[in-house]
Amino acid sequence: MGNYAPSTRARIADLVRGMQVDTGIMLNTTYMAQTQIEDFNVYGRILLLNLMLEVTTNFAADATLFQYTYSSATHTPAIVSTKLGLVSLSVASITVGGRVYWTGGAVGGTTHVSTNTTGGISDLPCVQPMIVGYKDGVGTIGHLTTTASQSSGAGYHSLFYVPMSDGAYVTAIR
Repeated sequence: MGNYAPSTRARIADLVRGMQVDTGIMLNTTYMAQTQIEDFNVYGRILLLNLMLEVTTNFAADATLFQYTYSSATHTPAIVSTKLGLVSLSVASITVGGRVYWTGGAVGGTTHVSTNTTGGISDLPCVQPMIVGYKDGVGTIGHLTTTASQSSGAGYHSLFYVPMSDGAYVTAIR
């Protein structure tokens, strides 16, 4: 089989796991501070296959709770921070390579699960992909943190999707 060109590997990856969009690295003191933060723009209707936060700098021991959301200011009436499942348990003290996953279904009573036993290894795929957005709609997928702000650490978000309406796509906000 040999080595494939980078562009061929990227195309195969899109076909197998969905199209991937990553945010930049975000500092927890700004982006995990008990508020709603928008991470991705969603244009049209997509099948959301996977969504996760990966830790790049160890999280503080703060008992922060985490949840992904969908909003659309252009919809009538406006859709404001609709939860994409149940809130996580505490994301305190997650180390580099640990992840917080949106799993799509009610796994263990929550749809946001953190992995921190071994950084860089996760076995939590999305069990129930979700249709997000609507034809010709514009919305955002973001995250909401509650209970406690994170006083240190950083991470970035990855979203994997398949377009479902003509011209549908996702971009990172930051």
